[in-house]
Amino acid sequence: MKDEIAVAVVGAGPAGSSAAEAAAAEGVRVLLIDRKREIGSPVQCGGFLPEAEELAALLPAASLPQTLIDIPERIILHRTRWQRIYSPSGASKQFSVAGRVLDRRAYDRYLAARAARAGADILPGSRARLKDGALLLSGRRGGEIRPQIIIGADGPLSSISRAMGNRVPEMGLCLEYEMADVQIDADAAEMYFSARFAPGGYAWIIPLGGDVANVGIGVRASYLSGERLAGILERFIAEHPVAKEKLDGGEVLAVMRGPVPAGGTAGEVFKGNMILAGDAAGHVMATSGGGIPLAVVAGGIAGRTAADAALGRAPLSIYPSRIGGEFGVQLSRSVQIRRMVDVAMKSDRLIDALFAALSPQQMKAVMRAQMPELLRSRSRT
Repeated sequence: MKDEIAVAVVGAGPAGSSAAEAAAAEGVRVLLIDRKREIGSPVQCGGFLPEAEELAALLPAASLPQTLIDIPERIILHRTRWQRIYSPSGASKQFSVAGRVLDRRAYDRYLAARAARAGADILPGSRARLKDGALLLSGRRGGEIRPQIIIGADGPLSSISRAMGNRVPEMGLCLEYEMADVQIDADAAEMYFSARFAPGGYAWIIPLGGDVANVGIGVRASYLSGERLAGILERFIAEHPVAKEKLDGGEVLAVMRGPVPAGGTAGEVFKGNMILAGDAAGHVMATSGGGIPLAVVAGGIAGRTAADAALGRAPLSIYPSRIGGEFGVQLSRSVQIRRMVDVAMKSDRLIDALFAALSPQQMKAVMRAQMPELLRSRSRT
C-alpha cells in the first residue's frame, strides 16, 4: 500500500496542499502535483483572511484547522480592524472585522511544506491530464500514474472537474495592483460597490502596511459587455470620487489577476474515484468572493476522506455530505443572497437604495452569508 500512490492531488494551492497534508497524515502515500514551477507564484488575487474568531462566526459548524487559526507572523503582512463599504454615491458604512492580510506566496509555500513534512511527495512544474482513469504527467516529470483516489484542487478552470462532466462555472474575473505611495486608512479593508466602477462585483483597497495597498476589482464576466478589465480598474483609480483621492500619485509595483468561481458548488464534487476541493469545487463565498477559509477546510475534509477510502474505512461517496455538514449551509446561502441582490447590481441607483436600507450590522451579516430580515422579507414577496 505504501509503495503505490494512494492519493494524487492535482493543484498545490490552499485546498490541494491541505488535502495532501491531511491524507499523508493518515499514513497513505500522497503525490501533490502542481503545474507551477514555483508553488505560490505567480500570485493571483486574494490574501485577506479574517482572524480566527471571525472565521468561527463565518463557519460555525466547521472544524477550523491550525493553518487558519495560528498562522506564522512572517506570513502576515498587515492586520486590519474594520471593513468599510462604499456605495456608488460615495457614502460609507463600516463594521468591525479583525482581519489578516497574507503574503499569499509565503502562505501557499507554508501549506505545501506542511504537506511535505506529513509525508507527501511534491511534484511542481508538472501538468496532469486525466485519460482512461490514469493521470498522464508532462513537464518536469513525465509518465503515467494510476492512483486509487484523485483530488482535483486545480483551480476554477479545473481539468479534473471537466473530466467529471461538470460545465465551466460562472466566473468572476479579478485584477489587482499592488500600489505604493497611496494615502489609505491602515485599519480598514475597503469595498466599493458601483455598476460603473465594478460591474457585477466590487472594487477594493486593502492595506499592506505603510503607504502600500492592494487595489483591485472583481467583476462577473457576464457584466463586462466587452470592456477590458484593466480599463475598469484604471477608471476606478483615476475617477472614483472617493478612491481617487487616496490613490492619486500612487505607483504600481505588481499586477495580479485570475478567475474566481461565482456560481456556487460545481455540479458534482464526487464521481468514481475523484473528488473536488477549493475553487475547483466552487468553494467560494458568493457574497464576498473569499475562498481561502473554505479551500483550507474543504482540502482537509477531502484529504481525510480520500485516506479513509484508500484504507477501506469509509466510501469516497461520503465526501459531499461531510462538506455539507461543515459549511454547506453557508455556501448555498451565500449564492442565494448574491442572486437576490443581482437586480440591484445592474444600477448605481438601486445599489444606493439597497445600501441605504441596510445597517452596518446587516451588511456584516450578509458578508457572513447570514440572511438579514430585509432580504428575507423580499424573498417572500
